[in-house]
Amino acid sequence: MSLPSDVQDRLTCVANLLARPDQLDGVRIRCCAELLRTAVERSVARACGAENTDQPVHALLLSLPSHVDADVAHDASQLWHALSRAIRHHGYELTPTVAELTGWHADTASVAATLRPTLTLSGNIDLT
Repeated sequence: MSLPSDVQDRLTCVANLLARPDQLDGVRIRCCAELLRTAVERSVARACGAENTDQPVHALLLSLPSHVDADVAHDASQLWHALSRAIRHHGYELTPTVAELTGWHADTASVAATLRPTLTLSGNIDLT
């Protein structure tokens, strides 16, 4: 099953930027982290059934364990916080490396796929 187009577009954009690591400067690194964080946010909102609301991400992350497995919710929360720190790093802090961005890209794809709602059928279907 594929990811929603808005999430997939962000992952593709980051993958394209990561394909040319020599061109990644501080601004592009922050852009990559922002795109990944937004992909996580949209996946969390869908998992919580709140994709068309303006609920704060912190509230959605707190309610996520009631919608998905606790380990998955923890992973999504940790990833979101790591990406938030990468976006808002200070001048005296080290900029995230290409290796870190590559890892976050893989983690975002994994979390987004895990949070993807699955269709569950219940009841009987009469085919006669």
